[in-house]
Amino acid sequence: TITYPRASKTRDVIAKLPLASLLLETDAPDMPLNGFQGKPNRPEQAARVFAVLCELRPEPADEIAEVLLN
Repeated sequence: TITYPRASKTRDVIAKLPLASLLLETDAPDMPLNGFQGKPNRPEQAARVFAVLCELRPEPADEIAEVLLN
């Protein structure tokens, strides 16, 4: 997932793709987020994935949220 710093290729692509082409998901329950290894992933973790996405993108968080929700 993009929450892992070592996923550098994926993170680089996420930063460059058109925002409207992105979809937010958690990979739940199969792949835990960085920092939660050994624990099942849950849909509620989408907020953490969103926070990482916002770190990777140049747009403000409110713009990212608006595009993802529409």
